[in-house]
Amino acid sequence: MNRSWWWAAIALWLAAWPAYGETVHLKTGETIKGKIVKADEQSITIESNKGFGAIQVDRGDITLIEFDEKGRDPSRTIGLGYFHRANPNTASGRVLEYGVDALSLKAWISQKESLEMQVGFFNTTESNRKVLEVFSLTGRYAQVFKRQSNLDLYWGGSAGYLNVVDNTNPDKSTFSASGTAFRAFLGAEIFFVTLPNLGISAEMGAGVQNLGSRSTADLSATTFPTFSMRYYF
Repeated sequence: MNRSWWWAAIALWLAAWPAYGETVHLKTGETIKGKIVKADEQSITIESNKGFGAIQVDRGDITLIEFDEKGRDPSRTIGLGYFHRANPNTASGRVLEYGVDALSLKAWISQKESLEMQVGFFNTTESNRKVLEVFSLTGRYAQVFKRQSNLDLYWGGSAGYLNVVDNTNPDKSTFSASGTAFRAFLGAEIFFVTLPNLGISAEMGAGVQNLGSRSTADLSATTFPTFSMRYYF
């Protein structure tokens, strides 16, 4: 029976699965414990826990591979990265609400809870004239409700301050105001075995903005797509 597909599946699976330790059982009765760092149709390479370095094993010599599924514990780690929330995808929303491009500093205060601070700034000019300037300062709380191998599913909320100078109005008037923004969100963050400290996430949710005479309240049209990338130390 050709089992090439099975070994190819392992290779693909390892690319996304954060391997914490595996046990390889050989036909000789011996076992090798460590972390699998490479797998293909001919062999696997495992980094030994006993300090023997990387060991390459022919697939024909293997009877069983046991995968250790210990849970990740990000407690007391700090993540630094980039956060982006696009402008609304409705014509009325684009007039009233502003997206966010921010520097993100995220701290895990427990295994499943995190606090985050975001500082955002966007500025565009045209013929030495300020067209749009947006400054934002946002605090966020998130909690993981499901952790499955390399994937975190989480929910949370945020509160923030906004300051906007907007000259994009059709009547050429200048809108300048400060205000607040509140959001609730649902998201997913994924990690990779080759870069276990890098997290990439996407979110959707609901939010409100209050800026002077402008006020908006909308569902996913105003908060999707939201994308972020962070490196954890």
